[in-house]
Amino acid sequence: MSIHTIAETYFIPAQLILAMLGMGATLTMQEFIDVLKDPRGLSLGLALQLIFVPALALLFIYGFSLSPGWAVGLLLIAVVPGGAFSNLLTYIGKGNAALSVSLTTASNILCVFTIPLLLDLVVADFMPADFEVPTERIVKEIIGYLLVPLVVGMVILRARPDLAGPIAQWSIRGSLVLLATIVVSSLGSGRIKVAEYGWGPPLRLILFGILLSRLSTLLCRLFGRYDDDTTAIAIEVVVRNIAVALLLVHFFFPGHPAQAHVLYSCLFYAGAAFFIGLPIALDNRRGRSAAWPLAPRPRPRPAE
Repeated sequence: MSIHTIAETYFIPAQLILAMLGMGATLTMQEFIDVLKDPRGLSLGLALQLIFVPALALLFIYGFSLSPGWAVGLLLIAVVPGGAFSNLLTYIGKGNAALSVSLTTASNILCVFTIPLLLDLVVADFMPADFEVPTERIVKEIIGYLLVPLVVGMVILRARPDLAGPIAQWSIRGSLVLLATIVVSSLGSGRIKVAEYGWGPPLRLILFGILLSRLSTLLCRLFGRYDDDTTAIAIEVVVRNIAVALLLVHFFFPGHPAQAHVLYSCLFYAGAAFFIGLPIALDNRRGRSAAWPLAPRPRPRPAE
């Protein structure tokens, strides 16, 4: 069995389990209660995740007349929930960390329902006529790899808070190591022929991420959010849970050359999202509005 096959079979699920376990071990119910006291930030963030991101992906697909492999790759990026790494970037940027964690958790819970629904609505246009979205299997895998470890982590924090810190730390570190291994093994598998694809695919993915960043910060300001909320929401929109997308890749074009386009899209965006989201964090940390230059003056949360 090749390293790439091992990575697809074992490392992707393990990476998801470790990431969600680590995130769960940092969460308390009180954090969710605090966010729900003013649910406007959470509601806006989820609306952007579930409506704005897929809508922008469809504009790219039809605007650039993408072939099925590239189209499905972009759709997978758009329909998966926010990634746990967004929480770290928000923390670095001194944004609303509680909102960031709540958005990540809520979007990962809701993706049990939203991923099959969104894929069923849009992906059929780019697949063979006899293709059916494997909804039941997708739901089972998302519950098993995302929700169960998240709940286990929260239970550990409540029952053994002395163990929760080390478990969270080592779980997140382990998930990052596995993600790096997955990327390296995929690139070395020979299925992703980067030189043959040219500059078009990476430039489109970078443009997609930049537009997510700029437009989401502007929308947050238009809806009256403070800059610490704007930072959390915009980073959450940009940083996707690509491990979930990788989990779903094997459902699409199995054994077909177009599957390499899907895989390439997910892997490239996973790396690009960090560099697109980092400026949002740094702007807020420096006291400059994340929505600049469209809204250059900061809008801090008033003191309570």
